[in-house]
Amino acid sequence: MRFLFRISLWSLLIAFGLSGCSVSEQKNARAIDPPPKEVEQKYEKEVMAHKNPAIRNGMELYFLSDTNYVVPYSLNIPAVKGIAKEAMKYMVQDGPGENLLPKGFSCLLPKGTKINGIDIRGREATVDFSKEFLNYRPEHEEKILDAVTWSLTGFPTVEKVNIRVEGKKLSVMPKKKSLLIGLTRNRGINLELAEGVNITQSMPVTLYFVGQTVDNQTYHVPVTRMVNRQNNVAQVTVNELIRGPMQGSDLIGPIDASVRLKQASIKDQTAMVDFNENLLQYGGKNSVSQDVMTSLLFSITENTTAQKVKVTVNGSQVNVTGNSRLIKQPVERPKQINPSKL
Repeated sequence: MRFLFRISLWSLLIAFGLSGCSVSEQKNARAIDPPPKEVEQKYEKEVMAHKNPAIRNGMELYFLSDTNYVVPYSLNIPAVKGIAKEAMKYMVQDGPGENLLPKGFSCLLPKGTKINGIDIRGREATVDFSKEFLNYRPEHEEKILDAVTWSLTGFPTVEKVNIRVEGKKLSVMPKKKSLLIGLTRNRGINLELAEGVNITQSMPVTLYFVGQTVDNQTYHVPVTRMVNRQNNVAQVTVNELIRGPMQGSDLIGPIDASVRLKQASIKDQTAMVDFNENLLQYGGKNSVSQDVMTSLLFSITENTTAQKVKVTVNGSQVNVTGNSRLIKQPVERPKQINPSKL
């Protein structure tokens, strides 16, 4: 029942006219022409020179897990000219990315889909798919849009995505009529509605919970949850993490329900979060586990202006344990969400 609720939530948001509600508020149709040569060269130079680790150390693309969530996973893709177009090929069923994925992961773009071209201008990417793109399963419609949008906006020069099929611009998807105009990360991913929330008075927060592959490898899953509107976004983000996944979910909440957030604030792009002593139960004496810290980092930096997170317990400094070593605080967001090691 929860699954059915998640995949139909966008129709509720559109019905209430809330498709413009965005995370960032908290923090002429024509055929695609090849970009001018100088524009293409400038873009390629930016991509190759940019310090974005998702490009330097692996391309962060989005796939479907066996628990039906859209999940980021970094693949090592050759740094060729037209790297955005090349990356999309790795998201096609039976394409070159299929054998590189963890057990239980699968590609979302329908088999046989070709990427006719990608035009990137003014931080807006327009991707032109072949007609096979329309052979998708209706229940995958929103998931495909999530995967394409979040994959392309992972490029440093892309903030918005448009979709065309055989050169024709689409305003809605044909099967469930999902909107296709100016897709951004503000649409969320794996969308769900918290219990007791008035949709007209809600805001989105993207939380990172933990999933597990069939061979017991763990990975992080972004879930955008609509919650009651509040001013302190860091506070509501952490409290929702403590609240954990929705009932019936296959995901795991890394923070125990007995943990209490005492304070959350942001100063100079560093989030400072203070908890009660129950946060220490998995990390050992005076230590916070790396799993807890990682979920806090991904979630807080996704929803706020913070780039680092510092954790204290009852106002006192604590250590972060991981790989048998101490990690210095404040901690920066990891370079990749799910590196290609699963």
